[in-house]
Amino acid sequence: MTRSSSAEAERRARRNIRLGSLGAALEYYDFVVYLYVATLIGQAFFPADLSPTMRLLQTLGVYSIGLLIRPVAGILIARVADRVGRKRMFILTVAVMSVATLLIGLLPTYDHIGWPAPVLLLLLRVAQGCAVGGELPAAAVFVTEHARPDGVARAGAFQQMTAYSGFLLGAGAAFVAGLVATHLTPDLPSLAWRLPFLVGGLLGVVSIYLRRRIDETPAFVSETVEEGRRPAAPVREVLGRHRRSVLFAVLLVVALTLVNITYFNFWAIYLQTALGYTPTTALIASLISIAGAMASMPAWGYVADRYGWSRMLFWAGVSTAATTVLLLMVVPTLPPGSELAVWIQLPAALTAGGIAAAVPGMVSVVFPTEVRQTGYSVPYNIVVAVLGGFLNLILVWLVASVGLGAPMYVVLVACILTIVASFAVLRVPIHLGRGARPVGGFSTAAVATTAGDAAVTG
Repeated sequence: MTRSSSAEAERRARRNIRLGSLGAALEYYDFVVYLYVATLIGQAFFPADLSPTMRLLQTLGVYSIGLLIRPVAGILIARVADRVGRKRMFILTVAVMSVATLLIGLLPTYDHIGWPAPVLLLLLRVAQGCAVGGELPAAAVFVTEHARPDGVARAGAFQQMTAYSGFLLGAGAAFVAGLVATHLTPDLPSLAWRLPFLVGGLLGVVSIYLRRRIDETPAFVSETVEEGRRPAAPVREVLGRHRRSVLFAVLLVVALTLVNITYFNFWAIYLQTALGYTPTTALIASLISIAGAMASMPAWGYVADRYGWSRMLFWAGVSTAATTVLLLMVVPTLPPGSELAVWIQLPAALTAGGIAAAVPGMVSVVFPTEVRQTGYSVPYNIVVAVLGGFLNLILVWLVASVGLGAPMYVVLVACILTIVASFAVLRVPIHLGRGARPVGGFSTAAVATTAGDAAVTG
């Protein structure tokens, strides 16, 4: 390969990674913006004679349906993607999400059409759940298969960092929409909840256009298309022949979910209900934490590529445990209204970013190309749907039963699981990256690496 063709291939790979990651950010935005305007949606789609608590519960119930549909839809989409290609299904998921999000922004309310309004809302949330269940595993697999062998972890960390920006975009959109509805269009108060969905749907249309320019991943073309490795039953093969990888993926995704829900989802609720902070202060604290985790992810990806997955996972688990213990000691002692609450979680967010950054690359590389997206989707979607769907309620109960330190205890469990994973990774196959070692010995590519490169994996 000439220098110019090599440079062109590198440029196209970087473009594919950026576009693949951008779609994941929009999927996160479209899915979670619902939570930021949940109170307004409850007022718009459920009867006025219901109590505010009952309206909120029904609104969150509709949200939970979107979570519960994720495993089935995600696994079905992954099964097709492992047979027909990453690119086709990648475009399909963002198209479904964009259309569903745009239609939510255009829905008539309960005052206009009665009970069909919440039914239509539920159906569109189901469509969103189907899309996000297929999108996030697809994005992780897509970027890691386009990455250089010595940059798989950084590509996965970049994808995760970009996906997390969807949380920030969702909060920002809800905030701006509230200002617009209050000050610029007071005669159209529904824009406070409609505008974030309309913007998300339009951004998704742009994403569809951009995704038409992406390339199919080299690994899928060479190993699945050209060599004909297309299993008839990817789910059965994953559960039958790759059980060790599935269990390892479950270990990592459980740790990720515990950290994500506790530090980047429940934290704002915790500050308000347990410590008495205002919603504005709690939101600012939560956004600072998310931004901190995002900022640290590229560094954690570099550590994994440079020193190996095992060392990266070990230090992410140990450092997050240390900063979590600090939170456990300080947070319950904060005086009411202390400004320190806005910043106190930042050190823990910086370290917990390592646990989150590891998942896209690490879960992708433990499965072979022909079943990689199915292998990622099965443990990821099931764990996130089951554990993520109930963890907020469990945390509320734990705070009431155990005390103010309960959220930190949950994160310490995630740290223990991450440290266990740092040793377990030495015993699972690695199919992508430097020193790849499939089951039964080292691959040809792995043998060609230097001894130092091979050591990097463990």
